[in-house]
Amino acid sequence: MIKNLIFDLGGVLVTLDRDKCLENFSKNLGFDNFGDYLNSYAQKGFFAKFENGDIDAPEFRTIVKGYCNKENISDEEIDAALNSFLLIVEPYKVRLLFKLKEKYNLMLLSNVNPIAWQRCCDLFFEAEGADIEDVFEKLYLSYEMKESKPSEAIYRKLFCDSGAIPSETLFIDDSQANICTGKEMGLHTLLYDVKDNLEEKVKEELIKLGEQW
Repeated sequence: MIKNLIFDLGGVLVTLDRDKCLENFSKNLGFDNFGDYLNSYAQKGFFAKFENGDIDAPEFRTIVKGYCNKENISDEEIDAALNSFLLIVEPYKVRLLFKLKEKYNLMLLSNVNPIAWQRCCDLFFEAEGADIEDVFEKLYLSYEMKESKPSEAIYRKLFCDSGAIPSETLFIDDSQANICTGKEMGLHTLLYDVKDNLEEKVKEELIKLGEQW
């Protein structure tokens, strides 16, 4: 019996556009190789430290300015370039979450930084006029937990805090590496492709697991 659903954020609930983000860093900031640090699944270098909570937003912005070829770059310009990675939360996904909330405990497990997190919350509200905290019982954010997927540690912390039993939990993520770790930790898993309809894929997987829709 499935009691809990764990959703990833970027790439599952929030549609991403890496190319647009890289273009803005290059064109607007003069940071031409930001793509060396920004990945759709797992970040690298100082950006990985940012999402892991090892550096805060002011430190991140200071580092970015050091890479920029343009002078007098503002914090707001950096935030805007970074948030251009995040496109939209499709309204049907929010409606789906509210439907699932009637039967399951919903949790969010995301590799995210504080700048992007605020933008994701705004996009979520813009989709259906609901706060993200209204949907999820628990929010597990990498920069707060000081751990990132696909490390086993972040899953262990989630289990310890929530009391969720892996065999009673379905984990939805768009990263193969994260899904692999989830399976190793005993979770039921769904590897989601952004081109697919999320409701159809979740319904299909829950029915496979013996759930009524």
